[in-house]
Amino acid sequence: MSYEPSPDDRPARFFYRVTAYPRTLLIVCIVILLAPIVFLPRLTRDTSAEAFISKDDPALTNRESVTEIFGLGDPLVVAVINDGNNGVFTPDTLSLVWWFSEQLAEVPGIDPEQITSLATRNNIVGTDDAMLVEPFMESASVSQSQALAIREAVMDFELYVGNLVAEDGSATLIVAELLDDADEERVYRAVLALRERAPIADETVYVTGEAAVSSVLSQYINQDVRRLNPFTALVVTLMLILAFRTLRGVLLPSLVMVGAGIWAIGTMAASGTPFYVITNGLIPILIAISVADGIHILHQYYEEMAARPEATSRELTVRAMVEMWRPVLVTSLTDVAGMLAIFFASLMPPMRAFGLFASVGVMIALVLSLFCIPALLTILKPKPSAAFRPAGGTEPGYQADRFGRALGRLGSAVLARPRAILAFAAGLLVLGIFGATRLEVNEDRVSNLVAGHELRRADRALNTAFAGTSFLDIVVEADEPDGLLEPEVLHRIEAMQTHLAGIPHVGKTVSVVDYLKQMNRAMNSDQPDYYRVPESAALAAQYFLLYSISGGPTDFEEVIDYDYQAGIVRVAIDTGLYSERKRVVEEADRYVADNFASGDGLAALVSGRVDVDYHWISGIARSHFQSVFLALLAVWLVASLSYRSPVGGALAVLPVCVAVLLIYAVMGFSGIWLGVGTSMFAAIAIGTGIDFAVHTLDRIIALVRKEGHSLEEAMARFYPSTGRALFFNFGVLALGFLVLVASSAPPLVRFGTLVGVAAVASFLASVTVLPALILTLRPTFLTAERPQRRKARGMSH
Repeated sequence: MSYEPSPDDRPARFFYRVTAYPRTLLIVCIVILLAPIVFLPRLTRDTSAEAFISKDDPALTNRESVTEIFGLGDPLVVAVINDGNNGVFTPDTLSLVWWFSEQLAEVPGIDPEQITSLATRNNIVGTDDAMLVEPFMESASVSQSQALAIREAVMDFELYVGNLVAEDGSATLIVAELLDDADEERVYRAVLALRERAPIADETVYVTGEAAVSSVLSQYINQDVRRLNPFTALVVTLMLILAFRTLRGVLLPSLVMVGAGIWAIGTMAASGTPFYVITNGLIPILIAISVADGIHILHQYYEEMAARPEATSRELTVRAMVEMWRPVLVTSLTDVAGMLAIFFASLMPPMRAFGLFASVGVMIALVLSLFCIPALLTILKPKPSAAFRPAGGTEPGYQADRFGRALGRLGSAVLARPRAILAFAAGLLVLGIFGATRLEVNEDRVSNLVAGHELRRADRALNTAFAGTSFLDIVVEADEPDGLLEPEVLHRIEAMQTHLAGIPHVGKTVSVVDYLKQMNRAMNSDQPDYYRVPESAALAAQYFLLYSISGGPTDFEEVIDYDYQAGIVRVAIDTGLYSERKRVVEEADRYVADNFASGDGLAALVSGRVDVDYHWISGIARSHFQSVFLALLAVWLVASLSYRSPVGGALAVLPVCVAVLLIYAVMGFSGIWLGVGTSMFAAIAIGTGIDFAVHTLDRIIALVRKEGHSLEEAMARFYPSTGRALFFNFGVLALGFLVLVASSAPPLVRFGTLVGVAAVASFLASVTVLPALILTLRPTFLTAERPQRRKARGMSH
């Protein structure tokens, strides 16, 4: 029998028109779904540390200027360690250092003029009437006595002890500068291959450095794409099979899932936004979020079919969409609100990109859920699900399966003890607030690698053996050429080095002063008392001239420019922890402000890798709590407008507040940092976790207002039906996030774990704390304009 919705039922009339031409609508949806595929080949990757800071940030532009002047980029480092009695000063080990120095010069992408090692550095010694500049190593072949002589010479050159060679002589470095950072992954692989054929005997050889870390993080992207996305899709498919036990119950939500992913990555490629390490979490998250709408629509569709087995496909579809359009719209908007909160609050490009393109995916999922799923359900003939068997008798409905019965028992427990549940939730809130006060903002780029990774072992070994593997650079610039050679200026630089060397975790400082002191000693018969700054600028200039006669013309370009007007103080730091490096940067900033800002012809600027990292990491806490505030405000506004009640909005937000505070407690008490991998969890948890509360409130409102049930009756009906749908929604969401635990990248593991646990907490709070609060407070917005019983709503058969 044909039917047509009542003219007064606008939602029904809308979806009646939507389903009038389902095949045409389906074609349009497929075109929309596939449109961004053409942009996918444009997608690029960026795993560098600079990815986390805006391209126009002064800290980054300053560092780029310093790199251009002094050639100090992020080098690739080969560390050679020998724990024997003579350390690296044996014929075999020194031969190995020579071999690596020569071979690295042949690797495409490495600057052959910028390789620093015992095989390329010069010693400065004095004779009776001159300065002698000679290489530490004359050839690859040395005797043991020559090796010990090299040791004596190197250890007498203060500049290189702790920088080029470990203080105990057990390790040495070969440092290679890259011509282009874009080649770092290829260069790293080439050097690893070089190590495989190196004549290594008793030595341990590490290939490390920022270029190596970026390369490994890039490998993580490839591994995760191959593993995480298929695994997430498999988990979601299994949940859909359990929920509906029909082919369409799996394929329709999966179609939405594919569309959301294609649009998120496709628009990312079209806009020229690179794929960051953190972007690996985008697809699993979108899969979990985008499937939720389909779960609720299909759940309602099968409920309608069980209640009205004689209805046509179009009628069942319209009835299901009338019930589901509003909660689907509201939950999608709250998801977008959470994602956009990250976009607007974060200062880091990877986080902003994550929030923006996740929003794009969610909005496409909404469009496909409201139009593509109805079109397909209208085309397909009604086919009952074994999970939704008609109840029989005169009352329309369906028999609850084991999942529905389990949720019904949970509802009975909530109805029996609402005050006890609220008391427990209040305790969690207090615990969470206290835990939030213990949160620590921290980050260590090497900790983003898996535990036990070679680069983590190398980092520990080198920070122990050498002055440090992280560098802060301070540029000192005079008003005029040759200005840095003035003794007063050199003494001020030396004073700054002495001050910075006293800060914890600063292992060593290096500047042109160290070279000039070595040359001054050499020109005074190597007497230790002359290891000091030259007495005049003319004498310093003469030393450089004498050095250039037998030394290389580029030997000093890393510490001073050709006009002797700008120089650099390089500060080695023996830890990658932001909390420790922060003290060094802030003290350096303070010292520079106090001693180089007087307008006396000398200026200083703090720069370098450590300074860049300091600036983007220092914004994590601020952007995190800003995104949390924006997300809570946005979802509260959406929910309040939807229910036309600020109290309704507050009730919707409450479960996610419980969940987020619970995670804060876990982080605070277990020592989990608020860092790159954890800073986004709260905003995403708020945007996605509120879905459970919205569906709960929407269903209770429908049962009370439209069907005339009391709150207790509404609760009893809510759990076996909508509660069951929420359970599968929760399963997909939680498992989708927890799949990230299998990621190769520890930041994603931490992120997925926290958001997955937050999803669990949000679901439990929505089906326990929220109903308990409703039963206790009995808010008036739930019962406003309550009719006696919902009538036929104009549907005719």
